[in-house]
Amino acid sequence: MMKVIILLVIILATKIEAACRPRFHYWRPYNGTIPNDAFVAGLDDDGRRNYIVKIMPLDEYSWVVPAQLRECEHHVNFGWCCGTDKVMKIDQFIEVLCTNDPLNLAWRKVNRFADEISNHCCFVQGGYGKHDNHVYNNLIGRIIVNGILYTGRAYLERSWDGIHFMDGMNSTKLTQNFEMLTYDCQR
Repeated sequence: MMKVIILLVIILATKIEAACRPRFHYWRPYNGTIPNDAFVAGLDDDGRRNYIVKIMPLDEYSWVVPAQLRECEHHVNFGWCCGTDKVMKIDQFIEVLCTNDPLNLAWRKVNRFADEISNHCCFVQGGYGKHDNHVYNNLIGRIIVNGILYTGRAYLERSWDGIHFMDGMNSTKLTQNFEMLTYDCQR
């Protein structure tokens, strides 16, 4: 009987762990050229494509964070929330979100903590970081403000909720009416 219980626990743990493994997306190094299989997050009001990238850390103490790269630009603006201080222009150590089948990824409208979909969707993870002995997962979010599309990092943690994105050289955070990039949603 004990062997059956142990076997069931192992099978369930494996299924739960495998349930949200990346299946439709992967990351490619950015070398100044957008890969042909890059996922298009949306279009600017002027028709330029927006891509999702992640900034790779140089050391183990840095955060891996998602950001936005617009077509015809070769750098990413990045800053922690919120304001204009300590904004960096980054043009190296960047990876681009790619997919062979973009129809398997979907944007889902959420508010604040994404409670409305968190139990039946997998989220595309854009990075992670550690703060005060807690690991934070950076998920991919997007929002349209005054007709302009922004993508950035979204958190489901209660203390860092919402989407964090760069509006030019300003780091901004909003907690309502944004979308998160998902896959394998059950409804």
